[in-house]
Amino acid sequence: MAQDFAKSRSKVKPARKQPARAATRHESQSSSHWSWFFSGLFSGLLLCVVGYFGLQQTNTGTPLVSEPVSPNTEAAGNDSPDLQFYEYLPRAEVAVNVVPVEVANPTLEESNPASYLLQAASFQDPNDAEALRAKLILLNLQTRIVPTPISGRTWYRVQAGPFTGRAAVQAAENTLIENNIDPIRLRVAEQ
Repeated sequence: MAQDFAKSRSKVKPARKQPARAATRHESQSSSHWSWFFSGLFSGLLLCVVGYFGLQQTNTGTPLVSEPVSPNTEAAGNDSPDLQFYEYLPRAEVAVNVVPVEVANPTLEESNPASYLLQAASFQDPNDAEALRAKLILLNLQTRIVPTPISGRTWYRVQAGPFTGRAAVQAAENTLIENNIDPIRLRVAEQ
């Protein structure tokens, strides 16, 4: 018994859907904006007028033009600065005894130059010390690694130098500082 359900549906009429109602306003959008504009404009003008008349009332008690003060009379509450130094300075003269200073000869100062070392860093791992030593060699500095036992551990100190004279050590120190290495200056004991 087969039934044809399509035909049975055609007999039943579907219910009509009613269109959705849009929300409506009784006043138009354009008139609403103009009313806000004019109310703001009017309130701003009202505040300006009230402020103007309020300032006029506070200023009526003070005179508009002040009386000139003669320079001979001094008031107790005078706030003007005393500018007499303009008259005094051209007449002032200071006598100075100038003693010539002899310019130090750099060759005489360096006749007995001291030797210096720059310690760049200290590591417990010898590989870290070797990496820094390679970096310093690329900066054209003579370097060495000095193993030093401290409290049962071996520390590997990376040192640059020796440099003779303050100018040489200062130049090397500036090179290290430019490369973000903060060196320690060590003076080598003369033997």
